[in-house]
Amino acid sequence: MEDINDQILNMVADFFGNFGQKEALTLLLAMDREKVYNDFLKAEAGFNGYKLAILDKGIKNSPYQNQVENYPEHLKILPSLAIPGAKAFPHVGELPNIDEQSLSFIHSDIKEACISLAGTAGGPFKSRWLGRNSLDKCQYWSSTKIIPVLNVICSLNSDINTCKVRGDGKNLEFNQVVEDIVTYAEKVGSSNALSAMLKCFQTYVGLESWMKEITGNNHTEFQGLYGEEPFIMSPEIVQDNQVLLSAASESKKREDQTGENTVTAYDLTRIMSMIGWYYHLPEPAKLPGMSWKNLQPFIRNAGKDSARYVDVALEKLGIQSSIKSPVILSKLGFGYSSSRQRTELTYTCFTQFEYQGKVKSIAMTLRGARALGDFDKEAVEIDARMAAEVTEILRRLVVDELG
Repeated sequence: MEDINDQILNMVADFFGNFGQKEALTLLLAMDREKVYNDFLKAEAGFNGYKLAILDKGIKNSPYQNQVENYPEHLKILPSLAIPGAKAFPHVGELPNIDEQSLSFIHSDIKEACISLAGTAGGPFKSRWLGRNSLDKCQYWSSTKIIPVLNVICSLNSDINTCKVRGDGKNLEFNQVVEDIVTYAEKVGSSNALSAMLKCFQTYVGLESWMKEITGNNHTEFQGLYGEEPFIMSPEIVQDNQVLLSAASESKKREDQTGENTVTAYDLTRIMSMIGWYYHLPEPAKLPGMSWKNLQPFIRNAGKDSARYVDVALEKLGIQSSIKSPVILSKLGFGYSSSRQRTELTYTCFTQFEYQGKVKSIAMTLRGARALGDFDKEAVEIDARMAAEVTEILRRLVVDELG
């Protein structure tokens, strides 16, 4: 006679179709959203606003650390997509239709969100866009640092692997600068100062316009820095001592007084989607000036983000050891807003993996906030909440309930 537990497992497996018994049960248990959140909150014991369990987990503690080098190769695999409402992936400058009613399942602590699903069922590359306040302008903290990095790469026709950033007696490997911006390792400088430095290659208005021309969203602002002066005030991009790119003139900078970095969840999701699906997009939909060769080092660096929400979500879903060809690209943002009197956490990411013979692919940006009058309590709760919501989004992606 079958053990009662085996009977339950078989019933669960029948319910979930092709999923194995153990994975089916774990996926079923993950539907208990409050328990998932509380499990992540328990993992925050001993952490505080200055070091969080998942935001600061780091690539060195990731089971995917040794896969990062293979991410570009994995991104050549064509994702599958067969959902109603998918349309051709938007060309550069086109604003897609975003279903703003589709993310009601996400917890209310996530104030803004945007998700893009894309792939093909054997035809044109299509996408579907889901949102919650996805076009509301907000502060996305350090998540926006990917924008000046990509702008510089798109401005160069040369191999960025051999490019250096020079000035003020300093000579920095370009890829090392990008790695420090993402990992906060400070091998050459602080993430904030290095990001401000890369903003020097355009006027603030020019960089903002570049972003608007790509996303098709004309209402965002991107004219701020990151709380620190540029690491090099007038940097140059050089290759074999030949100057390829110079800082915008100081007079233009002064005319261009710094302003706000208030972008949208859509903006960041659109940019992440253009990175992750670059290899499959038609030419009119690709980042202008980007080459696959120059995008690959960026992809590897974006795979080293300190925040590991996708990692812990895949583990919580019990499918971590069953996926193939994983890719996790992301950029965190975190801070306390004195004007809004709350702690805010942002996460923009792209992840793709093969599971049960299907290639699952998603780009998303989430912005969460907690206001409790206690920074440490706000921080650990929003860290756990972000992990729980990423888990639920990926659960729905895996069982085809998203979109």
